[in-house]
Amino acid sequence: MRISRLFLEGNYQVNQTIALPKEQAHYALTVLRLKHGYLIEAFNGSGLLATGKLIVTSRRTADLHIESVVKSDNESPLKTVLVQGVSKGDRMDTTIQKAVELGVTAIQPILTERCDVKLEVDKLEKRRNQWQAIVINACEQSGRTVVPIIFPIQSYQAWLEAQNPDQPIFGLVLDPHAEHNLKTVKAPTASTPIQLLIGPEGGLSEIEVQQAETIGLIPIQLGPRVLRTETAGPAILAILQSLWGDI
Repeated sequence: MRISRLFLEGNYQVNQTIALPKEQAHYALTVLRLKHGYLIEAFNGSGLLATGKLIVTSRRTADLHIESVVKSDNESPLKTVLVQGVSKGDRMDTTIQKAVELGVTAIQPILTERCDVKLEVDKLEKRRNQWQAIVINACEQSGRTVVPIIFPIQSYQAWLEAQNPDQPIFGLVLDPHAEHNLKTVKAPTASTPIQLLIGPEGGLSEIEVQQAETIGLIPIQLGPRVLRTETAGPAILAILQSLWGDI
């Protein structure tokens, strides 16, 4: 029987009893319908994995009594940052979910020239929190114990300006009109972060691709077919994991 997994922050210790926050207790008792004494796993987002028993304290509250703690190491050797143009509706949600399953290290949402999504300033943090919740759910499903971070949403120009001109970066910008593909790209060293720039619906403009080149990103195409924005990010992550990572 598959053991249910929950995200629970903290520094775990054997024989420790931790009260589940309201959201996790609701998920365990109401959604998963777990019973008193069921074995569950918890991860703290920083690599610790605890196994213990669910202690039901009321209809809506429960604790976790920890029986064992291990340091889990199933993270990809690649350090990948998905710089993703914000897309509409559930497309962005899908991109984030699949990127986490494929081992992404962090995600930087950006607003580019062709983004159709218009977010008020006071709603930016709310949207980021929603995406971070999707990240946690994807970690629960995929067995990851380190939670990737969603960086604050920013404009493409702000992201460009934040790059240190004295510290060249390694990265790829997906462009269906690029002359080169991954066969022509030399693998970086294991410790080098890989920036992966993906446009929204409609892609990046020619000027945006050129600007990415000026900071060191390499334009590549993934073949003769144009991929949707929600397909492109997971596709390049899967390819890189196969070529240079842990698949």
